[in-house]
Amino acid sequence: MASFDKLDLSALFYDDDTYTYPPFTDRELEETEKAIGRKLPQSYIELLRFRNGGMIDFERFENCWLSVIYGVSSGRGLAEMYDNWINEWEYPDIGIPFGETQSAGHDMYFMDMEHTDENGEPRIVLIDNEFGNEITVVAGNLEEFLTRILNNEEI
Repeated sequence: MASFDKLDLSALFYDDDTYTYPPFTDRELEETEKAIGRKLPQSYIELLRFRNGGMIDFERFENCWLSVIYGVSSGRGLAEMYDNWINEWEYPDIGIPFGETQSAGHDMYFMDMEHTDENGEPRIVLIDNEFGNEITVVAGNLEEFLTRILNNEEI
């Protein structure tokens, strides 16, 4: 399981609650997992317990292509976005589309559940829908991905 103790997650998000939901319940988590047909990785659950989705402070992290991390909420949030990206946009069903980019859907960050580390944490990939769903590995897991953003590394 990831530990974000060494990361300043509060610096990650823009001070706007547009894409942030109230803390989720166990039932909402179960409903989301059922709707997408996958268990959420522990690292993602830990991140969403800190803040249940939100906009990335792209002015602070200018090398970051990520714009929004999806949260868990009944009737909206991750489950709704999952359906949109997999069924309407026809992204490959390899994992969980958790991060929208500044391209407004033309590429997405996914947790690639087909490739996990020794702790069962999925690697993070960027899938480019405009180029035949080309997959680029950007981090070995969510903790590494967030660390790279917080260090303002290009991803």
